Amino acid sequence: MPDMSFGQQLRKLRLSSRDPGTGKTISQETVGELLGQEMGVYYTGAAISDWERGKSRINADDRLLLFSLVKILKQHGGIKSPGDANLLLESGNFRALNKQEMEILFPNHEAGSEPTTSPQNPSILHFLLNTLNFAPDEYQIMLEKAKQGPAPFWPRMAVSLIRKFSDSLTNSSIPKLTIWLWIIWLANEYFIGPSLKLDFVSREDALKTLVLYAAGAIIIPSVIGGMTNTKNNLYWAQQNMQNSTILRLYVHQGAYVGYHAGYYFTLLISYLQIIMKIGLPDWMDLIKIIIPLAVSLAGAQLVPYNLWLAYSRLWLKDGGVFFVFIILGPLWALFFMKSYELFSSQVPGVYLAALTIMAFWEVLKKRTKNSTTKQ
Repeated sequence: MPDMSFGQQLRKLRLSSRDPGTGKTISQETVGELLGQEMGVYYTGAAISDWERGKSRINADDRLLLFSLVKILKQHGGIKSPGDANLLLESGNFRALNKQEMEILFPNHEAGSEPTTSPQNPSILHFLLNTLNFAPDEYQIMLEKAKQGPAPFWPRMAVSLIRKFSDSLTNSSIPKLTIWLWIIWLANEYFIGPSLKLDFVSREDALKTLVLYAAGAIIIPSVIGGMTNTKNNLYWAQQNMQNSTILRLYVHQGAYVGYHAGYYFTLLISYLQIIMKIGLPDWMDLIKIIIPLAVSLAGAQLVPYNLWLAYSRLWLKDGGVFFVFIILGPLWALFFMKSYELFSSQVPGVYLAALTIMAFWEVLKKRTKNSTTKQ
């Protein structure tokens, strides 16, 4: 770990920074003004002083603020290399610069001289880790540090992971974690779990289960979309889209698309489990619940990003058709009830319908990709 705290590192780098007009050290008030010019949110000199003295702490979720602070210190000569920037960030237990941030701040920096393992094309795992404030490049840095001491290295790695998790429990992350626990419990007990167990005793039992499923299919993706932060997202800030209404709409669309894709996948698993008479441990039921939630979270991040990559814009006409996924839950529940007799006799019509929807979704994605390539 760095010998100096984040506040001490920040003060040291600020005192090394110079105002190009006067040649003097930039003041705390100047840093606050520069942050305002960079972000549109102004900070007082007292706020900067509190950071330097450790009286207050920057939220780990506010990556845009951290990036802007590093950028200002770099522009004014306090930060001279990626190592300086990463030392500042790591001293506060924030993740180091990823590849995208490195290319913006240090465009002439040779690749490979700093650990940057962030993928160019974000994956589901990448987005999930970032949502938990734990980027893949940060894991690599922690692993390399753990290996520097005597063998075995895993106790140091385990302590680092525990410390990282505890440090990430900020005032904003604790409520978010609580909400996630509620979502998982409600999904398991009411919204998803009962519809996957496929053991309805009567039509009335099926109706109750499917009404709950339809309600969950509307509520859960909406909550996940609302919890997906774009305001402090560096990428969307660079596109001047962080406060865009259309971005928020596509975030919610992605949450719904991912939720249903994950649900139909787990529904097919449940069907195969029945027809093959495979007994699974109880903890596998929880895994089946988590899959739709995880894919929904990933979809909220990936859908707007992929549309932006495809069209360099976010317009409703480019992907508006997929807002039909918002009402897919109630439609599916209605279809499920209409085909209840098929289901109760274990004819695979319901499950083939689920497979058909997934196949239709994949065809639409490929067509969209092909049309974008032709453009």
